[in-house]
Amino acid sequence: MVYDALSDYELAFPGPLRDKLVAAVLDGSKTATTGLLIGYELDGEPLPLPGHRSALIDSGGQPVAVLEVTEVRQVPLGEIDLAHAIDEGEGYTSVAGWRAAHENFWHSQQLRDYLGRPDFTVDDDTVAVAERFRVVSLVPDEATVGAAVAAESAALVAALRAAPVADLDRPTCCPPWTVRGEFAHAAIALSRTLAMLDAPAPAGPPVDTARYYSPDERFSPATDRQRVDIAQEYAEQRTPAELIDWFEQMSAQVVARVAGTQGSRLVTTRHGDPMRLTDFQVTRVVELAVHGLDLADALGVAPWLTAQAAGVVEGLLFGLAAPRAAEELGVDRAGLLRRATGRTPLSAAEHARLRELGITWLTLG
Repeated sequence: MVYDALSDYELAFPGPLRDKLVAAVLDGSKTATTGLLIGYELDGEPLPLPGHRSALIDSGGQPVAVLEVTEVRQVPLGEIDLAHAIDEGEGYTSVAGWRAAHENFWHSQQLRDYLGRPDFTVDDDTVAVAERFRVVSLVPDEATVGAAVAAESAALVAALRAAPVADLDRPTCCPPWTVRGEFAHAAIALSRTLAMLDAPAPAGPPVDTARYYSPDERFSPATDRQRVDIAQEYAEQRTPAELIDWFEQMSAQVVARVAGTQGSRLVTTRHGDPMRLTDFQVTRVVELAVHGLDLADALGVAPWLTAQAAGVVEGLLFGLAAPRAAEELGVDRAGLLRRATGRTPLSAAEHARLRELGITWLTLG
């Protein structure tokens, strides 16, 4: 398993077919799949239950999304219906076409070797496991995350350099932080990457990004108070220019170090958990993006949320549902992020509409 608390979700075998199926999941066209009960029995695995979450794995063995099972049925192959075939997202227009394509796989030498049955065949009575799922969150690749860190850091520096120095002492929506204090917090959060890379890689398996945000003692009032005090003290010990200069240099170092390191390399978070470097950098994008919105509001300027950072955060929080959620709420990307993080409360009507559409999102801490 890639993650400690998520099973691996593997479609077909690594190669062109898996690439095709994974791409269909990621573009939203594939929301169902069909396996054979014999495969679960051979592997000694229980059938998934609705609500079960797992990591979708690509042909390179890397996680690309977190999926949640929404429905599982055991049915004879002869009872698979057209709706299920269509929802497999591979362009089927008939059950016969779906069946023929799947039999090509189930009767392949590769699967027969895996099952240890050289003459294995299926028929109408073969028990299938018909499954539906939704994409809970996306797991971006290291290049995508690195670009988001670089873009959001540069935008933050530009905005703060453009602000009158006196405005950096304005209060933010996160008291007792001023603009300087909240900026220092985001800066310190990003800088931890360097110390993590200097330390030995921990043993795995790593936690996934959702587990990083588990609402436990790591986000307790006492821990939050400590974060606030550290950032405030750091900001007060430096002039605004010194703080911005330090962040600009440090963020460039982080981008360069991360770019030269495998994204699957494990680092130890401040909570003591092992985590994939790319996943940890996703949490840094969240820090920069969310606190950037607070700073823009405090400065009275338009938010500078970059497309790169917005894409990473939306993928984490909403999976594939961000565009639909923004459309239903009538907001832009910054407005969606404000609502997803509680900075702008949702009305009862908005809550009801999103529930009606089945749109949910990860809660941070």
